[in-house]
Amino acid sequence: MAKKFNLREFQITLSQQLQAAATRDNAGSRLGFRVGEANWLVSLSDTEEVIPIPPIVKVPGSRRWFRGVANIRGNLYAVSDFSDFMGQGVTPEHADCRLLIPHHDFGVNAALLVHRTLGLKNINSYQEREEVVAHPWMARHYADEAGNVWCDMDFGQLLGNAEFLMVEAQLGS
Repeated sequence: MAKKFNLREFQITLSQQLQAAATRDNAGSRLGFRVGEANWLVSLSDTEEVIPIPPIVKVPGSRRWFRGVANIRGNLYAVSDFSDFMGQGVTPEHADCRLLIPHHDFGVNAALLVHRTLGLKNINSYQEREEVVAHPWMARHYADEAGNVWCDMDFGQLLGNAEFLMVEAQLGS
């Protein structure tokens, strides 16, 4: 005999779970990802989604790190190889590669090609490191419990950076 489903009880339980999730401290939650040989973090609130790589159409006359455009659910996104942009070499495409899409509140249809995602990280258990930041989109540096270094990304700084927005190839490059 099938178990009866109590819709009211289900709604109350779901409501309680949503309220509990909303009140949790998510300030320390970051998405970890790998770019070249570096570990990066990005705030969950700055991230719209992470997806497998769809077909990308190359754009003639663009910089090498600008991979082209991709149609993601009917919208065109500019795809940049973040490793190559950072001067760490071209990201070889493989099954673990992902596109990291910034939150739509930034107003930019951009996507970063990353080597792989590394799951959720809690920076509250990391040690902040005093290091000189090489780029304005490098918000902070951390070291995890194992001593691995992580760079916290400021998506707003990256997406507003003139060099990142200038995808056309320069003469002689």
